[in-house]
Amino acid sequence: MRCKIFAMTVVIGILTAGPAVARAEEPPVSRQDITLSPDLRELLLAEMREIAGGIQSVASSLAAGDWKSIVDTSARIRASYIMEKRLTASQAEELERVLPQDFKRLDGEFHLRAEQLGSAAAARDPELVAFQYSRLLENCAACHAAYAKSRFPAFSPPQADTHQP
Repeated sequence: MRCKIFAMTVVIGILTAGPAVARAEEPPVSRQDITLSPDLRELLLAEMREIAGGIQSVASSLAAGDWKSIVDTSARIRASYIMEKRLTASQAEELERVLPQDFKRLDGEFHLRAEQLGSAAAARDPELVAFQYSRLLENCAACHAAYAKSRFPAFSPPQADTHQP
């Protein structure tokens, strides 16, 4: 019982503090929204919806000690839900051409973090699962802050008040 309470406290703390930490660690690189062809954009959005659902399920699985669910979800996240299965050769070429190196680095870290989350769940280590989960969320926030500010405007810096008395 104590372990479940601890795990849920950690998850709630991560969900509220994780994005701020990820933004603070962001390297000083030129960032922008990424423009993709409509069909590739739709695939990416479908992928992001699947990842969001998986990440949300990890929180409740952690609180319940459902290690198998976390292992399975992290494996699906690591392997990509949709992109790897539906990507055509021309779409793969477009991604290679359009995506900045820093985006590719963040994506690689994300998939590695998903693998580490699964390993922690396989070991049935709630503290390590919570830590890896928090790092996974930090990675999401860092990428969204860097490359999807129009979709996630809360990551944009506050606008200076131009109203002068």
